[in-house]
Amino acid sequence: MSSVSIKNVRDGSQDGRVKTWKTPWMAQREKMSEGARASDPGAHAGNAAKTAKARVRAELGRRRRLMIAPLGFAALTALLLGLHQGRLLEFIYPAGALVVTALLFRRSPAHYLSFVLWLFFLTPEVRRLADYFNGAFSDRSLIMLAPVMAAAFCGVNLLTHFRVLMQRRAIPLTLIVLSMLYGYFIGMVGAGIAAASYVLISWLFPVLIGFHVLVTWRHYPEYHRVLLKTFVFGGFLIALYGVIQYVNPPAWDAFWLAHCGMTSEGVAAPFSMRVSSTMNSSGPFALAMMVCLLMTLAARNKMALLAGGLAVPALIGTMSRSVAGGLAIGLLYLFIMLDTRSRLRLAAGIAVIVLLCSPALMVDEISEKATARFSTVTQLDNDYSYQVRTEIYRHFLSEMTTNIAGRGLGMTGIGSKLSDDGSSNNVDFDSGLMEVPYVLGWPGLVLYTAGVLTLVLRAFVTSFARKNDRFAVAGTAAAFAVLAMMVFVNTLVGAGGVFFFIGVILPVAGRRYALEMQSRSEMKLKAQKDMTAAEGHAPAPAGTAAQLSIARPSPLVP
Repeated sequence: MSSVSIKNVRDGSQDGRVKTWKTPWMAQREKMSEGARASDPGAHAGNAAKTAKARVRAELGRRRRLMIAPLGFAALTALLLGLHQGRLLEFIYPAGALVVTALLFRRSPAHYLSFVLWLFFLTPEVRRLADYFNGAFSDRSLIMLAPVMAAAFCGVNLLTHFRVLMQRRAIPLTLIVLSMLYGYFIGMVGAGIAAASYVLISWLFPVLIGFHVLVTWRHYPEYHRVLLKTFVFGGFLIALYGVIQYVNPPAWDAFWLAHCGMTSEGVAAPFSMRVSSTMNSSGPFALAMMVCLLMTLAARNKMALLAGGLAVPALIGTMSRSVAGGLAIGLLYLFIMLDTRSRLRLAAGIAVIVLLCSPALMVDEISEKATARFSTVTQLDNDYSYQVRTEIYRHFLSEMTTNIAGRGLGMTGIGSKLSDDGSSNNVDFDSGLMEVPYVLGWPGLVLYTAGVLTLVLRAFVTSFARKNDRFAVAGTAAAFAVLAMMVFVNTLVGAGGVFFFIGVILPVAGRRYALEMQSRSEMKLKAQKDMTAAEGHAPAPAGTAAQLSIARPSPLVP
C-alpha cells in the first residue's frame, strides 16, 4: 500500500511519552538508515560538508544581490553625468540614494551603513561634476542632501526599538539626544525654526547612526567584514584621487575652487591646492582620511598597505595640523591597547606605509610646503590661526559664565544664515569645545558631556578587555582621534560625528555579540556531546570559523 495513516498513540511506558506508530516497512527503513549512518561516518561527514558548501554559496549569492542596487545607482549617476544632465541629476541623485537606502536598510544593516559612508565620501564630487557640466555654480544643490537623508533614515529604529532608549546600553545616547532637544527649543526662540531645525539634523543623525549599530549588534560579524572593506577601498579611492588632484587638479575641481570663495584652499594649480579630494574642503577630507588610515591598520591584506601608502601623502597635501595631532593620538592608542604580537605587526605595517609614500616626500613642492606649514606648531607667536583661536577662548569663556541657558541651535555655523534676525548676532566657531557650551548652555552641556564621556569610557574598557578584536580597537582609536580634534572644530557633527559614534559603539556591539556566541556555543556543545557520545563523533563547532574568531573572548573578559 502506497500510503499509511500515522497516528500518535500513548504507549504503556511510565514516562508517558508520546510515540509515533509506524508500519513495519517504515520501521525497517529507519533501522537501515541508522545502521548506514553508524557504519559509514564518512558519508555523514560528506553530507555535512555539502550542506556547509551550499550555505557558503547561498551567502555569496546574497552578498552579490545586495550589491545590485548600489551598483545600479552608481551606473545611473555616471550615465547622467556622461550625458551632461546635471540639472536632472540634482533630483535623481537624492531620490535614487533614498531608494537604495531603504532597500539596504531592510535587507542588511551593515551594507546600509557602508552605503551611507560611500555617500559621504563621493557626493561632493558628484555635485562638482554636475555644476561643471551645467556650466553654472550652484550655491545650494539638492545633491548634497543625499548623505544626510540616507543617514537620517535610520531614525526608523527609534520607532521600532524605542524601548531600548531606556536600557542601560543606550542611556548615553539618550542623554545626548535630550541635550540636543534642549538646544533646539532654545534655538527656535532665538534663531527661528528653520535655522534650529537645520542644525538639529546635522547634530542628530550621527547619534542615530550610533543607535543603529547598537540595536543591530547581532550583525557584528557582517559589520566587521563590510565596514573594514569600506574603509580600505574607500580610503584607497579618495587618497588616490587626492594625490592626482594635488599634482594636476581636474577642470571641475578648478571650476569649484574658482567659484566657492574659499581662499584658504589655495589656487587650482599643480602643487598649489590644498587636497580636498572628493569632498568639499581639505578639513572634512583630512578627517575622513585619518579615520580610514586608522581603520586600515586593522586589515591584513595588500590593499590596506597600498591605501595607507597613498593616505600619507594625501594627508600631507591637506596641510591640516589638527588632523596630524589626532592621527598621532589614534596611533598611540593602538600601540597601547594591542598585544605584543599585534604591535609588531602594526609597526611593520606603518614602516611599509612610510616606505611606500617616501618617494612623494622627496618632491620639493610637497616637502617644502609641508615643512613650512607644520613648523608653525613651534612658532605660535607667528601663527595667525592660533592667535584667532586664543581670542575666541578669551571672549567666550566670559560668555559661558554669564549666559547659563545657552544661545540654542541655529546661532552658529551655516545654519545661522537661515536665522530670522539675519547674521548680525551669529558667530562661526573655530573651537568645538567652545561651541557646545555656547549653544547648549549649562543644562545641555551637562547632559551632552555625560553622554559623550560615558560612551568613551565604555568603549575604552570594552576594547581593553577584547584586545584580540583589532577592528573594534581601531574603531575606538579613530573615535579618540576625532574627539581630540574638538579643540579646533566641532567634529561630533556631520561626517565626523558619524565616524565617532561608529567607533565608540562597535566595541560594545562586538562584546555583546561575543558573549551571546559564547553562551550559545556552550549550550550547543553540551547538547551535541550528549547526542554524539554513542556514535563517537566529535561535536561540531557552534558557528562558523569567522564567528568563533570574532566571538573568542579575551582572558580579561569576566
